[in-house]
Amino acid sequence: MDILFFSIFTNFLYYCSGKLVLSTNKSDFNSQFYVYLLGLIFVSFISLSLNFFTKLSPAINSFVYLLIIAIFLFKKKFNFSRDDVKFLLITSIITFLLIIFSNVNRPDAGLYHLPFISIINEHKIIFGISNIHFRFGHTSILQYLSAINNNLLFKENGISIPLASIVSIFYIYFFYDVWRVIKKKDEIDISKVFSLFILIYISYKVNRYSSFGNDAVPHLTFFYLISYFLKKKFKEINFNKVLLISVFIFINKTTLGLVFIITIITFFIKENFNLVKILKVTFSFPAILLYLWLLKNIIISGCIIFPMKFTCINSLPWMDNTKVVKAYTESQAWSKGWPDRTNKNISMEEFNENFNWIEAWNNKHLNYILKIIIPYIIILTIITFSLKQNLINSSKKNRDFNKRFLLLISTSFLGSVSFFLIFPIYRYGYSFIITLICLFFIFIIKDNFLSKKKVNLFKFFFIFSLIIFLSKQLQKIYDNYENDKWPNIYTLNKNKIINKKNKIEIEENFYYYQSINGDNLCMYSLSPCTSYSVKKNINHSIKLGYSFLTLKK
Repeated sequence: MDILFFSIFTNFLYYCSGKLVLSTNKSDFNSQFYVYLLGLIFVSFISLSLNFFTKLSPAINSFVYLLIIAIFLFKKKFNFSRDDVKFLLITSIITFLLIIFSNVNRPDAGLYHLPFISIINEHKIIFGISNIHFRFGHTSILQYLSAINNNLLFKENGISIPLASIVSIFYIYFFYDVWRVIKKKDEIDISKVFSLFILIYISYKVNRYSSFGNDAVPHLTFFYLISYFLKKKFKEINFNKVLLISVFIFINKTTLGLVFIITIITFFIKENFNLVKILKVTFSFPAILLYLWLLKNIIISGCIIFPMKFTCINSLPWMDNTKVVKAYTESQAWSKGWPDRTNKNISMEEFNENFNWIEAWNNKHLNYILKIIIPYIIILTIITFSLKQNLINSSKKNRDFNKRFLLLISTSFLGSVSFFLIFPIYRYGYSFIITLICLFFIFIIKDNFLSKKKVNLFKFFFIFSLIIFLSKQLQKIYDNYENDKWPNIYTLNKNKIINKKNKIEIEENFYYYQSINGDNLCMYSLSPCTSYSVKKNINHSIKLGYSFLTLKK
């Protein structure tokens, strides 16, 4: 029951944070959803900001949480509606189901997600920490949200909760959007069809905690952004909300950076190059969150976006240009199927060029993608043509919708193309691909009114999706009933053997740890920890209380 209790407490904390930031007193579902989303983004912002000045120890994290709740109770008083209680409980139950008897993401959680969380808990920001492990240069804001959930009550188990909490609110969003059609509270429209399409996808593909990693949250957030645009006319769209959601997607997954196409075009359509508005946006909360994140990247790796070489600042003493080039080349090669190449004599640089990677990518990655999207396309085809049978032709063209639709499908197309050309591993760009597929089918019916007769179709696929999700969770519980109920953040070994770590000194009493046996994964352990050998050309110095890991000249 501790998982359920801690889930309720964590989600309540996000609710309090969201209510403090959001001025509205609306209690409808969309407002409730956004309160939680805004709340967890704000807590992430606090965590990121604090780490510039201090480590996020359990004592500090507990104080922050108590302060948020105290301010909430003082300013807002305790006015928890019946709908608020329902939302909190349902979210927490889904969080509980996702976490219990689950594993952490393999191998990335043990390789750098958990080790970086440990660094945040044990150290304030370290200049050049990517020189210990290059993957520390491209972590996610989720690591900060997880780190601040390690408090005196939850202890280290708390770091496993935020990921499931975020995913749970997106589940509720899409399930409820379809539910409103079934209960005839909303008409069937294009946005509801999109929600149905996404609900089907996430119920069968985004349902295992161990597969979420740093990928599920930004992709689900992108789906939500598309849904928001399909529901609102341009004049109704809240640009600050769009900017915040776009920034949140980007600081979770830089490979989804083309989401800013939507943001920029929306701004200029709504504001028409208004200089005052530009200045306001420049100093808005989403912009400040983005600035802090980019500053964090520079401090950690010397690059604004690691490992994009053109964003790196060569004059910084901790910026390792060789490591940046190597990290980019290796990341691109592995995403294109490097281990599956037939020509073993080719270099990574040659492999990445002139589509030399196509054959290797086809043999593994393409087959994997097709196994996912072909059944999905078949289901969407059945739904679309079932809906098309009862369409009512509309002579009225909706120009506003057509503009929004063109923007969304263009961004998804460009995102899919960039995914294929740069880092074509499915988990890096599947929200672009799935959205493009969904919008293609929506294009077939977009200029027509949808008949009310198809509520049963929504009902069938709602039940179908719910059964798939619940059966996946129950199967997981059945298969792992004798295992730990919490995800094991210390080892992936079935016998619970924790890897040995060598303690290595650099200079001036700075130590790092290297995992030396088993699968060489650091997991959540003493920090900083790496799975790789560290170059001997690293200096350590302390300036103004901050550790600097610089390159020897």
